[in-house]
Amino acid sequence: MLTLTRLALGSALLLAATSASAQPFETIGSRALGMGGAFVAVADDASAAFWNPAGLASGQPAGATIEWVRFRVGDREAKWQTRPVDRTTRFVSLGTWPIAVSILDVDEARVGGANGKRGEWFSSRHYGLSLLQTLTDEVVVGTTLRYVRSKAAVGPVGTFFTDAALDEVRALPTQSSQSFDIDLSAMYDARVFRLGATVRNLRAPSLPAPGGKSVVQFRESRVGLAVFPKDGVTLAMDMDLEPVVVVGTPYRLLAGGAEFRVARTIVLRAGARRNREVPMADGWLATAGAGLAVKPGTWLDVHAAFGPGDTGRRLGVGLRAGW
Repeated sequence: MLTLTRLALGSALLLAATSASAQPFETIGSRALGMGGAFVAVADDASAAFWNPAGLASGQPAGATIEWVRFRVGDREAKWQTRPVDRTTRFVSLGTWPIAVSILDVDEARVGGANGKRGEWFSSRHYGLSLLQTLTDEVVVGTTLRYVRSKAAVGPVGTFFTDAALDEVRALPTQSSQSFDIDLSAMYDARVFRLGATVRNLRAPSLPAPGGKSVVQFRESRVGLAVFPKDGVTLAMDMDLEPVVVVGTPYRLLAGGAEFRVARTIVLRAGARRNREVPMADGWLATAGAGLAVKPGTWLDVHAAFGPGDTGRRLGVGLRAGW
């Protein structure tokens, strides 16, 4: 009954002038995405400014990262079976106790809706300032203040061919806006394991689009557990606490991943995630990644993901440093 209610909510949002969307956790971070997105309790490098700023206290005193991720779903040469998505993100952050600054750029076009003929596009730049506070030796909380500049568009799409549909979406009239948002995070670090929690988009801003339409950035909440059975081994699991609606489809993810240091300069990662809200909407997605120490404290990370039913590409690269 609860699932039917959420589906009804998603349909109602599509029938209204508002298009419900989200900027998912799986947006940036090659280390995180190589572990399937099970990273809220793992985050201890500069990418924690996005995943869980409170985790910065668990890592090195200072760090920086530059990330690039490409996410593409849908057969570009024919009619699509899995609704197409085309997202490019870039992320830069610099963090040291008890503060971090970050810039996130997102450009995303997608097609969905009840009949697969509704598209939305948005481009945004997020300027973030993360502030950390120690409550006890084990517990740290963080708050991220974000100033967001955005462009958004929502409108009909007249074809089922992937490239043509995405071209139509990107050609829709856009409207610019500015907004402020807040993220909250916490980390309990017991050394042999960590518990993490993050709430993003606390204000759930609505990005206006032409014609009285808008793209809503849903509030997202996730908890995670990371276990460190021995030096160089990390096992992790993340779970979304509430669903978000992305172009009519509710998503609530369960993710698991692992990280293994196989040599002093080489780390391997693997993971998987699944939509628990509507399992048929998105099957299991497998991920893999690796990190190479290009010099002490500086890592080059890469990742890729593989899902059933499409010829999509999910890949990224990042350079992170700690000192």
